[in-house]
Amino acid sequence: MSELLKIAICEDETDQRNILIKSLDESNIKNTYSIFANGEDLLADFKQGEYDLILMDIYMGSELTGVETIKLIRKKDKDVPVAFVTTSKDHALESYRLSAMKYIEKPYSKESIEDILHLALLKKNDVPALFVQRNGACERVPFANIIYMEQQMHKVFICLKNEDSFSVYDKLSKLKDKLPENGFFVPHKSFAVNLSYVMYIDMDLRCFVMENKTNIPIRREFLIMAKKALEDFLFERTRGLMK
Repeated sequence: MSELLKIAICEDETDQRNILIKSLDESNIKNTYSIFANGEDLLADFKQGEYDLILMDIYMGSELTGVETIKLIRKKDKDVPVAFVTTSKDHALESYRLSAMKYIEKPYSKESIEDILHLALLKKNDVPALFVQRNGACERVPFANIIYMEQQMHKVFICLKNEDSFSVYDKLSKLKDKLPENGFFVPHKSFAVNLSYVMYIDMDLRCFVMENKTNIPIRREFLIMAKKALEDFLFERTRGLMK
């Protein structure tokens, strides 16, 4: 996995947006970006885990301010790094209450952009991950990106969110021991699922119905445990978002 930063830019001023884009294009840190003219567009597109950094203008000519947009984003993703960009520090305290990583004043400087990219890259590299051998190299796969893993003959297929899925020569029985206990469940000797991506359990078919519409079988004797594991996980996640 290349260490490529995925960035959401929310800036309604064309000239300022172009300055920002130029800084990103010239950065030594590899990045790709999506551009949004207002908070409403960003919210409509946003999915948990999709971006490594949001560059958010506070004052925009739309119904939602940058601060209001990030308040709503935090209900979907409490961890995505955010840097507010603005001409005024009036909302600095509120932005830090929203766990903003940085507060950047306009006009943008190359140094300030490079600094926030460096911080976002450090945070991305610090995210808990599974390390696998692929094509002769050790690759880092963040746990949060894994939807499920499946043993297929001599390979383990790793289904990923927002990235190309792939297979590695390995055994699921070995890889599952490296997964966090409170976020994954092994319903069958051939599968391990990330509970974050479970929509519900079909009790009749005895399977997890995943966000990507895949059905993951659950052994009959594991069905009650699977139901409890999912309920406990959803309870803890809801409690965490309310803090």
